[in-house]
Amino acid sequence: MNGNKFLNPYAKVVLCVLGMLCLGYYLFIQIQSGLISDSLFVFILRVTVFLGFTYLLVRSVSDLLKSDDSDRTDSE
Repeated sequence: MNGNKFLNPYAKVVLCVLGMLCLGYYLFIQIQSGLISDSLFVFILRVTVFLGFTYLLVRSVSDLLKSDDSDRTDSE
């Protein structure tokens, strides 16, 4: 599948972390100010996208660790 080699694994991790930091900042402000009930749709959307970035980060790190582990066993 062509999508698996679209980005460098390290770039995927960096993009996921940056996305999580940006969305986490906005979520923190929204929770801290108490505006959750005023714009519930925006809050749910931000939480969903944050969870998506978290899922992609976990997958990217696990793929990165698998590739590093397979590189070590191939070289030995």
